[in-house]
Amino acid sequence: MAMTFLGGYLEVEYGKSWGISGLLWTITGGVGIAYVAWCWGGRTPSARAWAVIDRGPALALVGVPAFAFPLFGAGVTMFFGLPKLITIPFGMVALFCLVLMFIGGTGAPKWWGPRWFRREEYRDDYEGAPPQGPLATLTQSYAAQTPAVLSQDAMAQSLGNGSAPEAQWKGGWVHDPDTDEQDHGLARKGTVEGKLTWYPQGLGFAATKREDSIRQKTTVVTIPAEQLTSVEVVPARAGADGRSRPGFWMRSPFRRLVVRTASDAYVFDVARGRARKVAAFIGERTGQHA
Repeated sequence: MAMTFLGGYLEVEYGKSWGISGLLWTITGGVGIAYVAWCWGGRTPSARAWAVIDRGPALALVGVPAFAFPLFGAGVTMFFGLPKLITIPFGMVALFCLVLMFIGGTGAPKWWGPRWFRREEYRDDYEGAPPQGPLATLTQSYAAQTPAVLSQDAMAQSLGNGSAPEAQWKGGWVHDPDTDEQDHGLARKGTVEGKLTWYPQGLGFAATKREDSIRQKTTVVTIPAEQLTSVEVVPARAGADGRSRPGFWMRSPFRRLVVRTASDAYVFDVARGRARKVAAFIGERTGQHA
């Protein structure tokens, strides 16, 4: 609402060229251009991480600039009310990237890129190990091939059995509450990002599409309703024992959900602090109460 009001105000006071769309395009394109410059400079191992990711060079050297430059040019023109001729150089960058993509197949040709990249000087920084930084992982999530079977589809087939879900909640499966390590640069410690889903047959968890791409595998947890023995809520950063682990960094600040069977206990994060509501919902469906 606030953004809509601001956009309307700018259009009334300063004309349509000062619309909020121009500002958003300028910011988005500027961030993309800054990212391209950061990748091109390659002054640190994290700034060179894209070079060792599958399809990372195609994204950093061709894909991002093809969209970032014209977006920035159009945004600046709209926001500041400049002549439209200003956008021509930015559009030429996009055209040049398309030519590069045509020459290189689906990415940049071998002769295109910063000198350190063309000389492969960056490989000594990794020694065959994949990069783990947040930006490198984000690049990998867009560049990696999506698995043929997604976790959401596998869960629906395994637990849903053709029925529609009754409720879904964003969250994560805490597979290791004690670890101080992240599975990748964007992950919470010991946690896989995904969705909790309640079917008439029971509770399921499935990783997001991004997690599937990064991990190159599916992550699914299914708990049939007849096997569920109890559901409870524990403090933030706690395991199934109810004891909070130390350290706030890269851990959810909200209370956690614990679902038990006769042989196992499963710990889940629930987004926006809705663990109690989810526990109450499951309790109503199964006769188990937190």
